[in-house]
Amino acid sequence: MDSHGNIVIMKQVAAAIALFLVVHSPSPTNAMILDSPSKLVDGVCKKTLNYADCVSAIGSASASDLKTLARVSLERAVSNTTNSKDYIDKLAKDKSRAPALIRALKECVSDYESSAASFKSAKMELDEDISSANYDAKVAGDGADSCDTSLKATKKDVPSVKARNYFVKLYSNIGFVITEQLGG
Repeated sequence: MDSHGNIVIMKQVAAAIALFLVVHSPSPTNAMILDSPSKLVDGVCKKTLNYADCVSAIGSASASDLKTLARVSLERAVSNTTNSKDYIDKLAKDKSRAPALIRALKECVSDYESSAASFKSAKMELDEDISSANYDAKVAGDGADSCDTSLKATKKDVPSVKARNYFVKLYSNIGFVITEQLGG
């Protein structure tokens, strides 16, 4: 792909991420949280893949302890992953797309179902088996990696799905960091 094509793709990915952040940002009354997250959120986000995106994703969480923050973060992960799965499913039903891309998108839907199930398991295991919760939070990101691989094989670019894959991986990383701190 030429450099112009890469620039276009990067702009599309940036636009998709910006849209996600606008849609998922807290109300103006909670805007101060983004400027100055709680010490709990700050401590978690400093250990994740991307501090700013982590704060955007969980900065508005009302949590006074790690276990509550884990629960809220994993709930958001389930919601984000499920909404993204539904979005990708709609793309996969668009018959104007190349057949190889439709197959890849259907694989992504299946991958996202697995990721959502892993996030749900991690949340359920918080009170019973923190090591299992830690493992499930970590492997939830594998669905996004698998989706990325499926899309790359088609040589078709879908920036909106790439952005969603990024956020599944981010939530997986956040869940892993928190459950690790809980003793996972």
